[in-house]
Amino acid sequence: MIESYVCKEGYRSCDGAFTNYFVWHKAFSTFWCEEDGFLIIKARRYGEDFFLPPFGDDDDKLVGVMRKIMAENDGNLCMHGVVKEFKDKMEKLMPELNFTEDREDWDYVYLQEKLATLSGRKLHGQKNHFNAFVKAHPDYTYEEMDEHNIPECLELGDAWCDERKAADPSIEEERVALHESLKYFRELGLRGGCLRWDGKIQAFSYGTKINSDTAILHVEKAVMGVRGAYIAMTKEFAAHAWTDCKYLNREEDMGIPGLRKAKLDLKPEFMLEKFNCHYGSWRIVDREEFYSENGETK
Repeated sequence: MIESYVCKEGYRSCDGAFTNYFVWHKAFSTFWCEEDGFLIIKARRYGEDFFLPPFGDDDDKLVGVMRKIMAENDGNLCMHGVVKEFKDKMEKLMPELNFTEDREDWDYVYLQEKLATLSGRKLHGQKNHFNAFVKAHPDYTYEEMDEHNIPECLELGDAWCDERKAADPSIEEERVALHESLKYFRELGLRGGCLRWDGKIQAFSYGTKINSDTAILHVEKAVMGVRGAYIAMTKEFAAHAWTDCKYLNREEDMGIPGLRKAKLDLKPEFMLEKFNCHYGSWRIVDREEFYSENGETK
């Protein structure tokens, strides 16, 4: 039912993936309902309730649905994940709404062909990292993720979280999402791949296709300290798992400097801009502010 609303042709936001709602529903306290032919999703981010833009195709009813949401919340409104198309529409239909750019939530969208080949001058540096990896680990192999190697992937994911949890209080939420994804891997329709060298799985990635030309890549993990491990995982996964897709959305960078650099270094074909929308007394709380004030997740 949810996918009938969110998996639309031409819609390439990671909000078009049911997997994200399912595996993060505990961390984000996610609720959903249907109203007048629209899907409405409410969640909680950094201690504040928010909505996603209503999913539906009847523009004649959209304003009414937006006003119902506001009426249920004492006339206030807070929305995240607002794509530019929706923003432009609402600025005409409801000019009283306020929109602010949310750069840390922008999606990075790449051409599958470029990630699969690392071709072109712009990706020369990444190709060098990949070649260095191949030279250092000539025995590496690519494997499709399935019930036989998922336990090894989960073990690697847990180790990845353990190495970072002291510095980042949100890692435990990511661990829960990882476990949910791999527990229901087949039911969620996920595709995954992993790299094995020195007899062990040491990198993995998985994602889901949301329409005829776009896949969302949810997770990519690799052991620390191995030059080229991540770019090798990126390249092999794109080449083996996504030959039926034109675009690969590798989601947002959450404002994390290292993650932003890594995603920019892969030269996205385009960025999917997103905005916050608010009206009334609700305020937008950012990730850094929330964790610095609380020290842990709520």
